[in-house]
Amino acid sequence: MRIFAFLSAGMVIATQVHATEVVNLQLRWHHQFQFAGYYAALEKGFYKEEGLDVRIHAGDPAHQPVPEVLAGHAQYAEGNSEVLYQRLLGKPLIALAAIFQHSPSVLLTRRDSGIESVHDLMGKKVMLMNMTEDADFLSMFLSEGVSPSQVQIIPSSYNINDLVSGKVDAFNSYTTNEPYFLKQKNIAYNIVDPSTYRIDFYSDILFTSEAELRNHPKQVAAMRRATLKGWRYAMDHPDEIITLLLNKYHVEKTRAHLEFEAAEMRKLIFPDLIEIGHMNAGRWQHMADTFVKAGLIKPGYQLDGFIYDTSPKHALEWVLPLLNVALILLTIVSAVTYYLQRLNHRLTKTQSILSESEERLRLALGAANQGWFDINVQTGTVSVSPEYAKILGYEPDEFTSNLQVWETGIHPEDRPLVMETYRKCLADGEPIAMEYRRQKKDGEWIWIRSIGKFTAWTPEHQPLRMSGIHTDITAQKVAEFELVRQAHIDYLTGFNNRGHFMQQAELELRRVVRYGGTLSIFMMDVDHFKKINDTYGHKVGDLVLQKLAAVCRDTLRMIDIIGRVGGEEFAILLPETTEQEAIRVAERLRQAIANAKIPLGHGLPLSITVSIGITSLISKDDNIDVLLSFADKALYAAKNAGRNRIFNIQDRIGSLVSQ
Repeated sequence: MRIFAFLSAGMVIATQVHATEVVNLQLRWHHQFQFAGYYAALEKGFYKEEGLDVRIHAGDPAHQPVPEVLAGHAQYAEGNSEVLYQRLLGKPLIALAAIFQHSPSVLLTRRDSGIESVHDLMGKKVMLMNMTEDADFLSMFLSEGVSPSQVQIIPSSYNINDLVSGKVDAFNSYTTNEPYFLKQKNIAYNIVDPSTYRIDFYSDILFTSEAELRNHPKQVAAMRRATLKGWRYAMDHPDEIITLLLNKYHVEKTRAHLEFEAAEMRKLIFPDLIEIGHMNAGRWQHMADTFVKAGLIKPGYQLDGFIYDTSPKHALEWVLPLLNVALILLTIVSAVTYYLQRLNHRLTKTQSILSESEERLRLALGAANQGWFDINVQTGTVSVSPEYAKILGYEPDEFTSNLQVWETGIHPEDRPLVMETYRKCLADGEPIAMEYRRQKKDGEWIWIRSIGKFTAWTPEHQPLRMSGIHTDITAQKVAEFELVRQAHIDYLTGFNNRGHFMQQAELELRRVVRYGGTLSIFMMDVDHFKKINDTYGHKVGDLVLQKLAAVCRDTLRMIDIIGRVGGEEFAILLPETTEQEAIRVAERLRQAIANAKIPLGHGLPLSITVSIGITSLISKDDNIDVLLSFADKALYAAKNAGRNRIFNIQDRIGSLVSQ
């Protein structure tokens, strides 16, 4: 039984979480690159920065993640689909982050055995860990109508030589690990991948217990934050982590093996495309539904509370800003009302004082690009200050208006909301504050911020007059729109950046799932782009990407959604496009790019080629992460087949469409 060391109590600083005891993290297996992010977080001091004293424990058959957390031996652990499976059975587990967007768990068979599919495994000897921890394999069997009783399931020996020697026909493996051994031994092999049968699960999930989250919420947030920071570092510095594993953790693997593991992991984590740790609630539900269809879980399950909420809504986060805005508006309205009342009071004194006050107000409003308005609710007449008329491009004595004319000057898209707000204000007598577009005399549209309040009432307390201020905020709006554009657009190509592409793609996918239709996705990569940069320099590399962007705009439709999701990698979503149409578009795009010429200013112009991976929506269960992953797999297949070609994932298995 493990004995945990406790640290002496320390002072708690508001910006850090200082643990009073050792924080234990249980891994699923022996030390290897599979857990690189945790080592990076520890060795680079990310855990320490959060006030955490983390101890990382290697796994073995006697120390597995879920049992260790449930027994209280570890507060955190890294597990596979068994985390969800045990949660659905009632165990108090919380998923904090999915490190692998797709599971590396596969079954390996010798190619000379002729076993290529799950149905070929009937009557064969198959090594698995157990039915709890290999839930994805069991789901694959059951979803394909293969009963576990039809397969000779043997507890795993964790020794790939049992497959090599023929002791078993199929061996539970990770695509990041065991294939390397077989390649070293020059043994040809087949892969039976659950994802081929639509069993596409998250893997290597950081999780904790409900008790840990309930008792130490700040520590949970800090642990997740530091861990994801470690994973980002590990993905960006794989060679450094490999050296660490060899020198400090004495991993019994060669550097070449660890480099193979790191490269294969990138295909599952997608660190350049998807935020590390990303979890999609719909994906978790799909996994749970898969368990139900396989008969592992009864219908009517509950996932509430299983997925960690990274941004819990606290009232003060939105109440305080709202109160501040309300206070500012109230101050402005009160100031205007007070000033107008004071002005009327001075009217009874001397005309000179009135003129002086009016001039001050005029100067103030003019400097602030503001003008006042006064609406007679009974007659519908609208009076405005000279500054108001000037904002709209009129001379002071040229502008006349009533409510009907005032309404027609509002932008058609904004008019319904403005008039609804005005009528609501008229009904309840509350102050009004809104922003909308109004047309100037020359036809130009400008942005107006309108703040008004009723200032006169009938004996029956019905509103008589509304007074307020209009401010020209066009310059501010233009600046805001530009900031939003810059936040969404890649400056070099003018395409969506990764974050905005994912948002637009998610919206389009929801539309298709709800209303029906077709949809296809490309993942496109410039061939040998690193060589271009190394040979000609980054300026030429930028010209290449800009030329590619121009060709895409000329070749694709306005409705197609394009995003630059990596250095030379692009994602393209084609709405209302079938699989066959997508193949034709991809080939036309590939040829157009291959025919494009980039002038270098000296010598012959430069030509480039691209590889394109294609996938199409075939099920309403698909989500954008799944579609992108299949397109990315198709892209890798196109590159492995020689580049300058397209590859289409058909029925999630794949067929090559050559150039």
